[in-house]
Amino acid sequence: MTKNDFYKNARHRGVPPVPGTDRFPLFVKPANGRASRLINHQYVCHNQEELEGTLRRINMALYDARVRRAEAMGIKDTKADAESYNPVGRDSDDIVAQEYIDGEDYTCTVIQLGDACLSLTPSKVVTKDETRIELLRKKENPVLFERLQTVAIDAFMVSGCQGSNMGCAVNLRARPNGDVFAIEVDPQPAAFMPQGPCRDLPIIHSLPGGYPAVINIFIANHLLRNAAQRDAAEKIAASYDGFASKYDAVQANSSTIATAIRSLTEAYDFGGTVFDLACGTGIFGRVLTETNPSKGSRLLGFDISAQMGDICRSSGVYEAVHIDSMEQALLNGDRFAEGADHIVCFAAVHFLRPEIFAFVLVLCLILARKSIIIGVDEIPDVDNEKLEQMNAGHIHAWNHLASMLAFGEPPNWQLTKSTRQYSRTSLGTGDEIYTTYFRFDRVGESQDLMFKGPEFPN
Repeated sequence: MTKNDFYKNARHRGVPPVPGTDRFPLFVKPANGRASRLINHQYVCHNQEELEGTLRRINMALYDARVRRAEAMGIKDTKADAESYNPVGRDSDDIVAQEYIDGEDYTCTVIQLGDACLSLTPSKVVTKDETRIELLRKKENPVLFERLQTVAIDAFMVSGCQGSNMGCAVNLRARPNGDVFAIEVDPQPAAFMPQGPCRDLPIIHSLPGGYPAVINIFIANHLLRNAAQRDAAEKIAASYDGFASKYDAVQANSSTIATAIRSLTEAYDFGGTVFDLACGTGIFGRVLTETNPSKGSRLLGFDISAQMGDICRSSGVYEAVHIDSMEQALLNGDRFAEGADHIVCFAAVHFLRPEIFAFVLVLCLILARKSIIIGVDEIPDVDNEKLEQMNAGHIHAWNHLASMLAFGEPPNWQLTKSTRQYSRTSLGTGDEIYTTYFRFDRVGESQDLMFKGPEFPN
């Protein structure tokens, strides 16, 4: 997509604000390329004479590129094609002529999250003493901070970058009156380099999990569109559909999960909206209702097994139970409630591949307003070997303990509990399985990230 295509899409959608094309001064630049190719002070034109002179210079500079493009398109007379462009014309598809926006430059990175996206902390380039990237502080100008993030998300949505599975960096300019314009979108920003003056401080300092998490998110974006991934989830759901009627009895006889949940619900407040991911038959909700019957919790359950969901629904303690995966429940959370105060997940994240586990964990840390509790099971390799022998490799269980510990304490979160205890005995191998329960509490009111969920047709 060229810069002209981006501006056209933005004007059609109505957002983000982009420079006009009529009033001087005008800024002229190539519609393709990056890193300010061919751009210098001469490309700001204050009148028609300067505009025509600049157009002549840029048309000459683009001659070789036009010849190469004609060759790639199979045009026989490549020179004639390259020379056919009006030397002072503004309508060439490889030239942009737009109103010059006076103001301060910023950059905002947008990360794709499935069909949603996340705007990180905006930054600016500081050239005093040495060139470096400096993160903005939201408390210094919260209106500008959020306006930059909003325009960056709007730019991502019209840029065509959604199909990259990654994201983009949006170059922005803010006028002194606070108006923010999207100048261009870079799908391969230099800021993704981990070293040097352009290293991406927003990813390092504002994205939960930093660089390892963002790489896992990129991979997860691909996996979530993969038919094999959907097939595996359907097989897991079918397995639990067949096991649903026996699930509570098995848990009561061979698991300490209910006891662990009771300890947590007695120790912490769950007032507000609670998302129970992979809710199963509703053990968490039933225990919470028993231990804190008057706390005013609004329980919403999510599970991929319809039969488990039916049993959970019949308990009567959940406001609603939705048949959905963990990642889709979080991505589409605003369809179910106006935000989640608490997000809990027990005895389920081991079904997630490492990349999707990171994806889900990042979403939890973005969306939960008050707390998160996740139980991470230590599944021995022998258990998975037994599953393979039973032709049940689709329910492979992953041990995410090391990954969870590596996350540490993300910005604006405090790890308030980390307890390892015996959880259950494997039905397949007889091995003892231990679970570590992690409780995170949000610290402070500031949220430096802006999340936009998937768009749906009206």
